[in-house]
Amino acid sequence: MAEAEATATTGPRRRRRQSFAQRLEAARVVIGYTEADEARVRATGTILAPSADAIAGSVYRYLLSHPETAAYFILPDGRPDRAHLEARQQSLKAWLLSAIEAPLDERAATYLAGIGLAHTRRGGHLPTGVKGRHLLATISFVQTALIGLLDAAIADRAELLATIDAWNKLLMIHLDLFLAVRGSAEGNPHWY
Repeated sequence: MAEAEATATTGPRRRRRQSFAQRLEAARVVIGYTEADEARVRATGTILAPSADAIAGSVYRYLLSHPETAAYFILPDGRPDRAHLEARQQSLKAWLLSAIEAPLDERAATYLAGIGLAHTRRGGHLPTGVKGRHLLATISFVQTALIGLLDAAIADRAELLATIDAWNKLLMIHLDLFLAVRGSAEGNPHWY
């Protein structure tokens, strides 16, 4: 009764704000990303790190091939902005290498939040932020590329599937944080 009265007099309760490190840990638990998953991801470093530049290049070739996403990388005269594309490609490569090599911890949360912010109106150089669906499309493209590389390198089917599962979980945690930051920048930290 007292709780109902408190709610009635103070209005509906607001969700307590979480730090991005807490959000990352909560996503890790909900998605089920375990220490074994993290070990599998780290073990793929020798397979995936040498291809990080090629993956980043293929992501941006893909984004340029679609008018809706190419608009982010085109100069006013219609030519591709090569300097911007190169910078974005290097940034994506750095993110991918971080995903391969760095533990999913508070430092990673800060790094991922920075990436999310860079894709918003407040953090990017563009007058409008990157749409959430474009972040989703990019993560999906990266997932597909990683699966192909892992399939070519891991002969044991059970280990291949477990490794793909671990990578999918990790990328969903990254996407969750990217979109949370994006939503927070737009006044809605609960993007889902």
